Amino acid sequence: MEELYKALDEVINSITESDEYKTCIELKDRMSKNINITDKINKIKKLQKEYVKSNYDFNIKIKLDELNNELISIPIYKIYMDNLEKVNEKIDYLKDSLNDYFYKLFNE
Repeated sequence: MEELYKALDEVINSITESDEYKTCIELKDRMSKNINITDKINKIKKLQKEYVKSNYDFNIKIKLDELNNELISIPIYKIYMDNLEKVNEKIDYLKDSLNDYFYKLFNE
């Protein structure tokens, strides 16, 4: 069991030590201090809730899309999202690999 924990720690470290992950952490910190970005994110969160409560009102969707486009046009946010996508791909790959491993282990 100890070997399993060690292997799992290595996998987790490979993600948390990646350049993409480190960039995400750094940019997230910088963005949290940027009022323009935090305001847009908060407005988007609020609109998302309204959108769901309104049973997916088209007019709210238009506002959401506009705000998302404004946000993605901010370079620091765009770079953050690109790196976050890469980190999430690594996590998904790991998750899929573990699921396959355990499926084969218990079903073959």
